[in-house]
Amino acid sequence: MKKICLFFIFLSFYITFAQNVEKLTSKSMTAEMIIEKLKYIKKNDSSINSKQQEIMLLQLQEASRRLKFEKGIVLSGDYLMGAYGMQDKNKEIVELGNQLKKIILNKKEDTSGVISSIYRKNAMALMYIGLDDASKKDVEIAIRFAKTIKNPDRKYLRLTQSYMDLHSYYNSMNHQFQKQNYKDSTLYYLNKSLEVGLKIKDKNKEIPKKMKYNEIIFIYIRLGIFYLEYSDEKGNLERAEKNLLKAEKFQKETDGLPIRSQTTLLNQLSWLYLEKKEYRKSIDYANRSLQLEKQSRRPSSRVESFEFLATSYMEIGDKERSKYYMRQYTNLKDSITIAGRTNADTTIKKIVAEVDKGHKESSKKQLIIIGVLIFIAGAITIILWKRRKRIIHKKYEALIAKINNEKEHQIETELSHDIKSNEPKSSVVITDETIKVLLFKLEKFENSDKYLRKDLSLTWMANHLNTNPKYLSEIIKVYREHNFTSYINELRINYIMNKLYENPIYREYKITYLAEECGYATPRVFVNAFKKETGFTPSYFVEQLRMSSSLHGSFSKTGVD
Repeated sequence: MKKICLFFIFLSFYITFAQNVEKLTSKSMTAEMIIEKLKYIKKNDSSINSKQQEIMLLQLQEASRRLKFEKGIVLSGDYLMGAYGMQDKNKEIVELGNQLKKIILNKKEDTSGVISSIYRKNAMALMYIGLDDASKKDVEIAIRFAKTIKNPDRKYLRLTQSYMDLHSYYNSMNHQFQKQNYKDSTLYYLNKSLEVGLKIKDKNKEIPKKMKYNEIIFIYIRLGIFYLEYSDEKGNLERAEKNLLKAEKFQKETDGLPIRSQTTLLNQLSWLYLEKKEYRKSIDYANRSLQLEKQSRRPSSRVESFEFLATSYMEIGDKERSKYYMRQYTNLKDSITIAGRTNADTTIKKIVAEVDKGHKESSKKQLIIIGVLIFIAGAITIILWKRRKRIIHKKYEALIAKINNEKEHQIETELSHDIKSNEPKSSVVITDETIKVLLFKLEKFENSDKYLRKDLSLTWMANHLNTNPKYLSEIIKVYREHNFTSYINELRINYIMNKLYENPIYREYKITYLAEECGYATPRVFVNAFKKETGFTPSYFVEQLRMSSSLHGSFSKTGVD
């Protein structure tokens, strides 16, 4: 009986929906009908899947263009960009965005918020396909238009979203170049976005409460991610947990997130508990994310879950499951990378085609000016790129020279760490004899592999060396010129660099294995530590070693019994 009732409910919904679609395809549609249909789609946004929305909105766009109804073209285009976004169709968003920008080119104000919405959706699509500078430009235009929106709650919403987009830009720059100003800007725009978002009133006629908290929850998630990426800095793990648990609390109270964002939240909680070494919790959150992801099918979410599951199972000793999820992670990661390159290439060709078309319509003088500017910009870009490559390669050559020098001069010398008259003085009172004993023990520790332990801590090491953490910390600070974390990072990175240099087989291992080999819980932390120590990534180091090996054969006989 229950199945029969469900069948009739579904049949009724299907007939109603089919009637609406039939009306949409009518060639006699007026401007008023188009606006009514757009209101219907917006009102029923959550009950119409993104693919069906796409079909309906394409029909409305066609009808609007036939009528030369500008408002219908712009509104349906804005909604259609949103439908594409839910399907990760970033190439289509950029193509449509370029068409719409020609229509809204001379607009000075954005009273309703639709123009700023178009620019920021286009900006996000550009960022996803790797065109960061073009993305930033569109976000800044979106912010300029957002400030002209009449309704304060709608204005705050659009500004909140746009500041989040700027955060995404600076976050991307920070991951690429590891500069303090990018890191500071990332956190600044996150907090600015949260500050503005909280100004949206819970009871207003423009912005539903659920929409407001969708944005607030997402900001807390991004704050959690930011602090997780710097979890080795004091207090950041606690800050990450605080923000992610706030996001989870708001999600339970308001049911404010779409499925895609819920999977993001679950994955970040999995990452949090992986960093806290609570591996069962990490596995639970990652599995919950995978189950939920089946409803939205988003590869970027799935690949994160696979990474956390592989690492967590490895930590608890379940190697079979760890290998299974690592295979899943590697295969999916490769597929996403290939697809991303294809989309980026296609979009760049499309943008170039648009520029060429515009050039043909311009005067000869404009063509020459634009050509000169493009040439100058290209030349500057190439010069800066080559300069950066030279700087990185010099760092690589200096490192190789240092390694070779150490290999050639491995002669036992008197402890260089003995107390000297010009050695910096310790702020902690330690007797000379105690210092000598500790330096001797420290050298023995450095010549062992004990610094590769994943559970290594200052307390453990102090116990191992039969001293107290205060003395050990001070000795490392004064005689090794490091804090404890950077000291251990230096030992681990030197260890793995020597392995890669001496033994060609290590160059065939994946980053995940190399990270585990030198004591890091996750590949992400390993890559960050490697880059901080050397100035370049482990992938670049391996690539240069392979090139050097193939050109000169200088490493082919080393490191293999």
